[in-house]
Amino acid sequence: MPKYLRRRGTRQTRLNDLHMAMADVTATDIAPSPGDARPRVLFVNTRSTLGADVAVHLTLVEHLNPDAVDVYVATNRHSADLDKTVGWIRKAPQAQLLVCDLGHELTGGNRVTKALSVVRNLPAFFTLLRLIRFIRRERITILHTTDRPRDAAFTTLLGKLTGASVVLHLHLKWTSDIGRAAHWAARHARAFIGISKFTCQSMVDGGLPAERIAMVYNASDTTRFNPETVHGGTLRSRLGIDDRVPLVGLVGRFTVWKGHLDLVTAFARVREMIPAARLVLVGRLSDDDMEGEDSYVSKIKRRISDLGLTDAVHWVEWASDTPGVMKDLDVLAMPSWEEPFGLVVTEAMAMERPVVAYASGALPEIITDGVDGLLVPPRDTEALALALVSLLRDPERRTAMGKRGRQRVVTDFGPQRQADEVAALYRVVARDSEPPRPTGISALAPTN
Repeated sequence: MPKYLRRRGTRQTRLNDLHMAMADVTATDIAPSPGDARPRVLFVNTRSTLGADVAVHLTLVEHLNPDAVDVYVATNRHSADLDKTVGWIRKAPQAQLLVCDLGHELTGGNRVTKALSVVRNLPAFFTLLRLIRFIRRERITILHTTDRPRDAAFTTLLGKLTGASVVLHLHLKWTSDIGRAAHWAARHARAFIGISKFTCQSMVDGGLPAERIAMVYNASDTTRFNPETVHGGTLRSRLGIDDRVPLVGLVGRFTVWKGHLDLVTAFARVREMIPAARLVLVGRLSDDDMEGEDSYVSKIKRRISDLGLTDAVHWVEWASDTPGVMKDLDVLAMPSWEEPFGLVVTEAMAMERPVVAYASGALPEIITDGVDGLLVPPRDTEALALALVSLLRDPERRTAMGKRGRQRVVTDFGPQRQADEVAALYRVVARDSEPPRPTGISALAPTN
Protein backbone atom coordinates (compact mmCIF):
# COMPACT_ATOMS: atom_id res chain seq x y z
CA MET A 1 0.00 0.00 0.00
CA PRO A 2 1.15 3.60 -0.54
CA LYS A 3 2.83 5.29 2.37
CA TYR A 4 1.14 8.46 3.58
CA LEU A 5 2.59 11.55 5.15
CA ARG A 6 0.25 13.64 7.25
CA ARG A 7 -1.13 16.96 6.08
CA ARG A 8 0.94 19.81 7.48
CA GLY A 9 -0.81 23.00 8.53
CA THR A 10 -2.44 25.62 6.37
CA ARG A 11 -1.30 28.82 4.76
CA GLN A 12 -2.96 31.95 3.37
CA THR A 13 -1.63 33.39 0.11
CA ARG A 14 -2.62 36.25 -2.15
CA LEU A 15 -4.62 35.61 -5.32
CA ASN A 16 -4.58 39.20 -6.53
CA ASP A 17 -1.32 39.01 -8.47
CA LEU A 18 -2.61 36.88 -11.33
CA HIS A 19 -1.51 38.25 -14.69
CA MET A 20 -2.30 35.17 -16.79
CA ALA A 21 -4.79 32.42 -16.34
CA MET A 22 -7.58 31.49 -18.71
CA ALA A 23 -9.62 33.74 -20.97
CA ASP A 24 -12.63 35.32 -19.25
CA VAL A 25 -11.31 34.37 -15.80
CA THR A 26 -11.01 37.25 -13.36
CA ALA A 27 -9.78 37.46 -9.77
CA THR A 28 -13.42 37.16 -8.68
CA ASP A 29 -13.75 33.95 -10.69
CA ILE A 30 -10.71 32.50 -9.01
CA ALA A 31 -11.82 33.14 -5.45
CA PRO A 32 -13.87 30.24 -4.08
CA SER A 33 -17.60 30.87 -4.05
CA PRO A 34 -20.10 29.33 -1.65
CA GLY A 35 -20.87 25.77 -2.61
CA ASP A 36 -18.12 25.75 -5.25
CA ALA A 37 -15.98 22.65 -4.65
CA ARG A 38 -12.31 23.51 -4.89
CA PRO A 39 -10.04 21.43 -7.13
CA ARG A 40 -8.51 18.28 -5.69
CA VAL A 41 -5.28 17.61 -7.58
CA LEU A 42 -2.99 14.57 -7.66
CA PHE A 43 0.53 15.12 -9.01
CA VAL A 44 1.90 11.91 -10.52
CA ASN A 45 5.67 11.40 -10.67
CA THR A 46 6.88 8.03 -11.96
CA ARG A 47 10.41 9.28 -12.57
CA SER A 48 13.54 7.60 -11.24
CA THR A 49 15.48 10.85 -10.75
CA LEU A 50 14.64 14.37 -9.62
CA GLY A 51 15.12 16.28 -12.86
CA ALA A 52 14.32 19.90 -13.66
CA ASP A 53 10.72 19.14 -14.67
CA VAL A 54 10.05 17.26 -11.42
CA ALA A 55 11.60 20.16 -9.50
CA VAL A 56 9.19 22.54 -11.25
CA HIS A 57 6.25 20.45 -10.07
CA LEU A 58 7.57 20.24 -6.51
CA THR A 59 7.93 24.04 -6.47
CA LEU A 60 4.29 24.23 -7.55
CA VAL A 61 3.23 21.85 -4.80
CA GLU A 62 5.10 23.94 -2.24
CA HIS A 63 3.38 27.19 -3.21
CA LEU A 64 -0.19 26.23 -4.11
CA ASN A 65 -2.70 27.93 -1.84
CA PRO A 66 -4.14 25.33 0.57
CA ASP A 67 -7.32 27.39 0.85
CA ALA A 68 -7.88 27.09 -2.90
CA VAL A 69 -6.54 23.66 -3.90
CA ASP A 70 -6.28 20.27 -2.18
CA VAL A 71 -2.94 18.76 -3.19
CA TYR A 72 -1.77 15.14 -3.25
CA VAL A 73 1.50 13.79 -4.66
CA ALA A 74 2.16 10.21 -5.82
CA THR A 75 5.90 9.70 -6.27
CA ASN A 76 7.99 6.67 -7.16
CA ARG A 77 9.68 4.87 -4.27
CA HIS A 78 12.35 3.65 -6.72
CA SER A 79 13.60 7.19 -7.34
CA ALA A 80 17.31 7.63 -6.70
CA ASP A 81 16.46 11.03 -5.17
CA LEU A 82 13.53 9.85 -3.03
CA ASP A 83 14.81 11.36 0.21
CA LYS A 84 15.31 14.72 -1.46
CA THR A 85 11.85 14.55 -3.06
CA VAL A 86 10.17 13.65 0.24
CA GLY A 87 12.06 16.40 2.03
CA TRP A 88 10.93 18.94 -0.55
CA ILE A 89 7.27 17.91 -0.29
CA ARG A 90 7.43 18.08 3.49
CA LYS A 91 7.99 21.81 3.08
CA ALA A 92 4.54 22.05 1.49
CA PRO A 93 2.03 22.53 4.32
CA GLN A 94 -0.96 21.58 2.19
CA ALA A 95 0.29 18.42 0.49
CA GLN A 96 -0.36 14.75 1.21
CA LEU A 97 2.31 12.40 -0.10
CA LEU A 98 1.95 8.85 -1.36
CA VAL A 99 5.20 6.96 -1.87
CA CYS A 100 4.31 4.20 -4.35
CA ASP A 101 5.86 1.50 -6.48
CA LEU A 102 5.53 3.19 -9.86
CA GLY A 103 8.02 0.94 -11.62
CA HIS A 104 11.49 1.22 -13.07
CA GLU A 105 12.84 2.70 -16.27
CA LEU A 106 12.55 0.27 -19.17
CA THR A 107 16.05 -0.87 -20.11
CA GLY A 108 17.73 -3.16 -22.59
CA GLY A 109 18.27 -3.13 -26.30
CA ASN A 110 16.81 -6.52 -27.17
CA ARG A 111 13.46 -8.21 -26.69
CA VAL A 112 14.58 -10.43 -23.81
CA THR A 113 15.92 -7.62 -21.63
CA LYS A 114 12.94 -5.43 -22.44
CA ALA A 115 10.59 -8.28 -21.50
CA LEU A 116 12.44 -8.71 -18.21
CA SER A 117 12.03 -4.98 -17.57
CA VAL A 118 8.28 -5.29 -18.13
CA VAL A 119 8.08 -8.20 -15.65
CA ARG A 120 10.06 -6.15 -13.15
CA ASN A 121 7.40 -3.43 -13.41
CA LEU A 122 4.42 -5.70 -12.68
CA PRO A 123 4.03 -4.32 -9.11
CA ALA A 124 3.20 -0.95 -10.69
CA PHE A 125 -0.01 -2.54 -12.01
CA PHE A 126 -1.19 -3.14 -8.44
CA THR A 127 -0.26 0.44 -7.56
CA LEU A 128 -2.47 1.53 -10.44
CA LEU A 129 -5.42 -0.32 -8.90
CA ARG A 130 -4.76 1.20 -5.46
CA LEU A 131 -4.49 4.69 -6.92
CA ILE A 132 -7.80 4.22 -8.74
CA ARG A 133 -9.47 3.47 -5.41
CA PHE A 134 -7.64 6.36 -3.77
CA ILE A 135 -8.69 8.85 -6.47
CA ARG A 136 -12.32 7.78 -6.20
CA ARG A 137 -12.35 7.80 -2.40
CA GLU A 138 -10.70 11.24 -2.14
CA ARG A 139 -12.82 12.60 -5.02
CA ILE A 140 -9.74 13.84 -6.87
CA THR A 141 -10.77 15.76 -9.98
CA ILE A 142 -7.46 16.64 -11.66
CA LEU A 143 -4.30 14.64 -12.40
CA HIS A 144 -1.18 16.74 -13.11
CA THR A 145 1.89 15.22 -14.76
CA THR A 146 4.75 15.82 -17.20
CA ASP A 147 5.12 14.96 -20.87
CA ARG A 148 7.67 12.21 -20.14
CA PRO A 149 6.47 8.85 -21.55
CA ARG A 150 5.89 6.93 -18.29
CA ASP A 151 4.34 9.94 -16.56
CA ALA A 152 2.06 10.67 -19.51
CA ALA A 153 0.96 7.07 -20.15
CA PHE A 154 0.42 6.09 -16.50
CA THR A 155 -1.46 9.27 -15.63
CA THR A 156 -3.63 9.20 -18.75
CA LEU A 157 -4.61 5.61 -17.98
CA LEU A 158 -5.53 6.69 -14.45
CA GLY A 159 -7.63 9.49 -15.89
CA LYS A 160 -9.50 7.22 -18.28
CA LEU A 161 -10.24 4.71 -15.51
CA THR A 162 -11.39 7.28 -12.94
CA GLY A 163 -12.85 10.12 -14.99
CA ALA A 164 -10.39 12.63 -13.52
CA SER A 165 -9.17 15.35 -15.90
CA VAL A 166 -5.52 15.20 -16.97
CA VAL A 167 -3.40 18.35 -17.11
CA LEU A 168 -0.30 17.65 -19.19
CA HIS A 169 2.61 19.93 -18.25
CA LEU A 170 4.99 20.16 -21.22
CA HIS A 171 8.63 20.97 -20.56
CA LEU A 172 9.93 20.35 -24.09
CA LYS A 173 9.33 21.56 -27.59
CA TRP A 174 6.41 19.55 -28.98
CA THR A 175 7.47 17.57 -32.05
CA SER A 176 6.12 14.67 -34.08
CA ASP A 177 8.82 12.37 -32.66
CA ILE A 178 8.18 13.20 -29.00
CA GLY A 179 6.89 9.66 -28.51
CA ARG A 180 3.72 7.64 -28.88
CA ALA A 181 2.91 7.79 -25.16
CA ALA A 182 2.94 11.59 -25.12
CA HIS A 183 0.85 11.80 -28.29
CA TRP A 184 -1.67 9.34 -26.86
CA ALA A 185 -1.83 11.33 -23.64
CA ALA A 186 -2.30 14.56 -25.57
CA ARG A 187 -5.36 13.18 -27.32
CA HIS A 188 -7.02 12.65 -23.95
CA ALA A 189 -5.72 15.61 -21.92
CA ARG A 190 -8.23 18.20 -20.73
CA ALA A 191 -5.62 20.98 -20.67
CA PHE A 192 -1.95 21.66 -21.37
CA ILE A 193 0.58 23.87 -19.64
CA GLY A 194 3.47 25.18 -21.70
CA ILE A 195 6.45 26.66 -19.85
CA SER A 196 7.04 29.43 -22.40
CA LYS A 197 5.50 31.03 -25.47
CA PHE A 198 8.00 29.02 -27.47
CA THR A 199 6.74 25.68 -26.15
CA CYS A 200 3.12 26.79 -26.55
CA GLN A 201 3.76 27.77 -30.16
CA SER A 202 5.30 24.36 -30.81
CA MET A 203 2.15 22.71 -29.44
CA VAL A 204 -0.08 24.76 -31.70
CA ASP A 205 2.19 24.04 -34.67
CA GLY A 206 2.01 20.35 -33.74
CA GLY A 207 -1.77 20.32 -33.94
CA LEU A 208 -2.73 20.54 -30.26
CA PRO A 209 -5.87 22.64 -29.64
CA ALA A 210 -4.86 26.21 -28.79
CA GLU A 211 -7.98 26.69 -26.67
CA ARG A 212 -6.70 24.07 -24.22
CA ILE A 213 -3.18 25.50 -23.83
CA ALA A 214 -2.11 27.77 -20.96
CA MET A 215 1.29 29.43 -20.83
CA VAL A 216 2.81 29.49 -17.32
CA TYR A 217 6.48 30.32 -16.93
CA ASN A 218 8.71 28.26 -14.67
CA ALA A 219 9.83 29.88 -11.43
CA SER A 220 12.97 30.37 -9.39
CA ASP A 221 12.96 30.81 -5.62
CA THR A 222 14.59 34.19 -4.98
CA THR A 223 14.81 33.38 -1.28
CA ARG A 224 17.07 30.41 -1.97
CA PHE A 225 18.83 32.15 -4.86
CA ASN A 226 19.75 35.31 -2.99
CA PRO A 227 23.23 36.81 -3.41
CA GLU A 228 22.91 38.55 -0.03
CA THR A 229 22.61 35.28 1.89
CA VAL A 230 24.41 32.70 -0.27
CA HIS A 231 28.06 32.09 0.57
CA GLY A 232 30.36 31.82 -2.42
CA GLY A 233 33.88 30.50 -2.83
CA THR A 234 33.23 26.76 -2.61
CA LEU A 235 33.42 26.13 -6.36
CA ARG A 236 36.47 28.31 -6.90
CA SER A 237 38.22 26.77 -3.91
CA ARG A 238 37.48 23.28 -5.20
CA LEU A 239 38.93 24.17 -8.61
CA GLY A 240 41.86 26.16 -7.21
CA ILE A 241 40.72 29.34 -8.96
CA ASP A 242 41.42 32.76 -7.43
CA ASP A 243 38.55 35.26 -7.05
CA ARG A 244 40.24 37.53 -9.58
CA VAL A 245 40.24 34.91 -12.36
CA PRO A 246 37.43 35.46 -14.91
CA LEU A 247 35.12 32.42 -14.72
CA VAL A 248 32.43 31.44 -17.23
CA GLY A 249 30.11 28.52 -16.54
CA LEU A 250 27.62 26.35 -18.34
CA VAL A 251 25.23 24.53 -16.01
CA GLY A 252 23.06 21.80 -17.51
CA ARG A 253 22.80 18.22 -18.65
CA PHE A 254 25.10 16.97 -21.35
CA THR A 255 22.98 16.89 -24.46
CA VAL A 256 23.79 18.21 -27.93
CA TRP A 257 21.33 21.10 -28.07
CA LYS A 258 22.71 22.58 -24.84
CA GLY A 259 25.64 23.79 -26.95
CA HIS A 260 28.71 22.62 -25.04
CA LEU A 261 30.67 22.15 -28.28
CA ASP A 262 29.79 25.66 -29.45
CA LEU A 263 30.85 27.12 -26.11
CA VAL A 264 34.19 25.32 -26.12
CA THR A 265 34.85 26.62 -29.65
CA ALA A 266 33.92 30.15 -28.57
CA PHE A 267 36.03 29.87 -25.43
CA ALA A 268 39.16 29.30 -27.48
CA ARG A 269 38.61 32.80 -28.88
CA VAL A 270 37.89 34.15 -25.38
CA ARG A 271 41.27 32.81 -24.23
CA GLU A 272 43.02 34.57 -27.09
CA MET A 273 41.69 37.87 -25.73
CA ILE A 274 41.67 37.03 -22.00
CA PRO A 275 44.35 34.33 -21.44
CA ALA A 276 43.53 33.94 -17.73
CA ALA A 277 39.84 33.12 -18.30
CA ARG A 278 38.51 29.73 -17.19
CA LEU A 279 35.44 27.71 -18.14
CA VAL A 280 33.54 25.28 -15.91
CA LEU A 281 31.05 22.72 -17.22
CA VAL A 282 28.63 21.66 -14.50
CA GLY A 283 26.34 18.70 -15.09
CA ARG A 284 25.49 15.16 -14.10
CA LEU A 285 27.52 12.59 -16.04
CA SER A 286 25.84 9.23 -16.61
CA ASP A 287 27.57 6.10 -17.92
CA ASP A 288 25.78 6.56 -21.25
CA ASP A 289 27.21 10.08 -21.53
CA MET A 290 30.78 8.82 -21.21
CA GLU A 291 30.78 5.46 -23.00
CA GLY A 292 32.43 5.14 -26.39
CA GLU A 293 34.37 7.46 -28.65
CA ASP A 294 31.16 8.74 -30.20
CA SER A 295 29.48 9.78 -26.94
CA TYR A 296 28.68 13.45 -26.61
CA VAL A 297 31.02 13.91 -23.64
CA SER A 298 33.85 12.27 -25.58
CA LYS A 299 33.29 14.73 -28.42
CA ILE A 300 33.44 17.64 -25.99
CA LYS A 301 36.68 16.35 -24.49
CA ARG A 302 38.22 15.93 -27.95
CA ARG A 303 37.23 19.47 -28.89
CA ILE A 304 38.79 20.78 -25.68
CA SER A 305 42.01 18.88 -26.37
CA ASP A 306 42.16 19.86 -30.04
CA LEU A 307 41.83 23.54 -29.11
CA GLY A 308 44.51 23.34 -26.40
CA LEU A 309 42.06 24.13 -23.60
CA THR A 310 42.66 21.16 -21.30
CA ASP A 311 44.07 23.32 -18.50
CA ALA A 312 41.40 25.99 -18.92
CA VAL A 313 38.21 23.90 -18.82
CA HIS A 314 36.99 22.26 -15.62
CA TRP A 315 34.40 19.51 -15.16
CA VAL A 316 32.16 19.49 -12.10
CA GLU A 317 29.55 16.88 -11.25
CA TRP A 318 26.06 18.27 -10.76
CA ALA A 319 25.98 19.99 -7.36
CA SER A 320 23.04 20.49 -5.03
CA ASP A 321 24.50 23.89 -4.09
CA THR A 322 23.44 25.54 -7.34
CA PRO A 323 23.17 29.01 -5.71
CA GLY A 324 26.78 28.72 -4.53
CA VAL A 325 27.91 27.67 -8.01
CA MET A 326 26.15 30.65 -9.57
CA LYS A 327 27.70 33.06 -7.08
CA ASP A 328 31.21 31.94 -8.03
CA LEU A 329 30.64 32.57 -11.74
CA ASP A 330 31.22 35.90 -13.43
CA VAL A 331 28.98 35.02 -16.39
CA LEU A 332 26.63 32.14 -17.16
CA ALA A 333 26.77 30.94 -20.78
CA MET A 334 23.63 29.43 -22.32
CA PRO A 335 24.46 28.53 -25.93
CA SER A 336 21.50 26.20 -26.37
CA TRP A 337 19.17 26.29 -29.32
CA GLU A 338 15.42 25.84 -29.06
CA GLU A 339 15.64 25.97 -25.26
CA PRO A 340 12.13 25.33 -23.85
CA PHE A 341 12.71 27.66 -20.89
CA GLY A 342 16.12 27.58 -19.20
CA LEU A 343 15.63 27.33 -15.44
CA VAL A 344 19.36 27.87 -14.80
CA VAL A 345 19.01 31.23 -16.56
CA THR A 346 16.49 32.57 -14.06
CA GLU A 347 18.53 31.03 -11.24
CA ALA A 348 21.66 32.87 -12.42
CA MET A 349 19.68 36.10 -12.83
CA ALA A 350 18.28 35.71 -9.31
CA MET A 351 21.91 35.46 -8.13
CA GLU A 352 22.66 38.71 -10.00
CA ARG A 353 24.79 37.01 -12.63
CA PRO A 354 24.43 38.15 -16.26
CA VAL A 355 23.74 35.54 -18.93
CA VAL A 356 25.10 35.32 -22.47
CA ALA A 357 22.78 33.17 -24.57
CA TYR A 358 21.67 32.31 -28.06
CA ALA A 359 18.61 34.22 -29.24
CA SER A 360 16.74 30.95 -29.66
CA GLY A 361 13.79 29.12 -28.15
CA ALA A 362 12.41 30.74 -25.01
CA LEU A 363 15.63 32.55 -24.06
CA PRO A 364 14.59 35.89 -25.65
CA GLU A 365 11.44 35.73 -23.50
CA ILE A 366 13.59 35.68 -20.35
CA ILE A 367 16.63 37.77 -21.25
CA THR A 368 16.28 41.36 -22.44
CA ASP A 369 19.31 41.92 -24.65
CA GLY A 370 21.62 44.60 -23.30
CA VAL A 371 19.55 45.01 -20.11
CA ASP A 372 19.97 41.89 -17.98
CA GLY A 373 22.09 39.81 -20.36
CA LEU A 374 23.30 39.50 -23.93
CA LEU A 375 21.73 37.57 -26.82
CA VAL A 376 23.69 36.50 -29.89
CA PRO A 377 22.64 34.73 -33.10
CA PRO A 378 22.28 30.94 -32.68
CA ARG A 379 25.37 28.89 -33.56
CA ASP A 380 27.49 32.04 -34.06
CA THR A 381 30.49 31.13 -31.93
CA GLU A 382 32.40 34.31 -32.81
CA ALA A 383 29.52 36.48 -31.58
CA LEU A 384 29.27 34.30 -28.49
CA ALA A 385 32.98 34.78 -27.74
CA LEU A 386 32.83 38.56 -28.22
CA ALA A 387 29.78 38.85 -25.95
CA LEU A 388 31.51 36.87 -23.20
CA VAL A 389 34.67 38.97 -23.50
CA SER A 390 32.71 42.23 -23.38
CA LEU A 391 31.20 41.26 -20.01
CA LEU A 392 34.33 39.71 -18.54
CA ARG A 393 36.18 42.98 -19.25
CA ASP A 394 33.47 45.18 -17.70
CA PRO A 395 32.67 44.32 -14.06
CA GLU A 396 30.52 47.42 -13.58
CA ARG A 397 28.30 46.40 -16.50
CA ARG A 398 28.08 42.88 -15.11
CA THR A 399 26.95 44.24 -11.75
CA ALA A 400 24.32 46.51 -13.29
CA MET A 401 22.95 43.72 -15.50
CA GLY A 402 22.92 41.35 -12.55
CA LYS A 403 20.80 43.66 -10.41
CA ARG A 404 18.32 44.23 -13.23
CA GLY A 405 18.20 40.50 -13.85
CA ARG A 406 17.32 39.72 -10.25
CA GLN A 407 14.54 42.29 -10.30
CA ARG A 408 13.16 40.70 -13.47
CA VAL A 409 13.02 37.30 -11.76
CA VAL A 410 11.36 38.74 -8.65
CA THR A 411 8.73 40.44 -10.82
CA ASP A 412 8.03 37.84 -13.51
CA PHE A 413 9.39 34.43 -12.50
CA GLY A 414 8.46 34.02 -8.84
CA PRO A 415 7.04 30.72 -7.54
CA GLN A 416 3.92 32.28 -6.01
CA ARG A 417 2.93 33.82 -9.34
CA GLN A 418 3.44 30.48 -11.05
CA ALA A 419 1.33 28.67 -8.44
CA ASP A 420 -1.48 31.21 -8.63
CA GLU A 421 -1.65 30.93 -12.41
CA VAL A 422 -1.78 27.13 -12.29
CA ALA A 423 -4.45 27.28 -9.55
CA ALA A 424 -6.52 29.49 -11.86
CA LEU A 425 -6.26 26.85 -14.56
CA TYR A 426 -7.30 24.13 -12.11
CA ARG A 427 -10.43 26.04 -11.16
CA VAL A 428 -11.47 26.41 -14.76
CA VAL A 429 -10.80 22.74 -15.55
CA ALA A 430 -12.69 21.63 -12.45
CA ARG A 431 -15.61 23.96 -13.14
CA ASP A 432 -16.09 23.73 -16.88
CA SER A 433 -16.42 20.80 -19.21
CA GLU A 434 -14.45 22.71 -21.84
CA PRO A 435 -11.65 25.02 -20.68
CA PRO A 436 -11.88 28.43 -22.40
CA ARG A 437 -8.94 29.81 -24.32
CA PRO A 438 -6.20 31.02 -21.95
CA THR A 439 -4.98 34.57 -22.28
CA GLY A 440 -1.66 34.97 -23.99
CA ILE A 441 -2.23 32.01 -26.29
CA SER A 442 -4.83 33.45 -28.66
CA ALA A 443 -2.07 35.00 -30.75
CA LEU A 444 -0.64 31.52 -31.24
CA ALA A 445 -3.76 30.04 -32.76
CA PRO A 446 -3.39 29.12 -36.43
CA THR A 447 -4.73 31.68 -38.88
CA ASN A 448 -6.29 30.99 -42.24
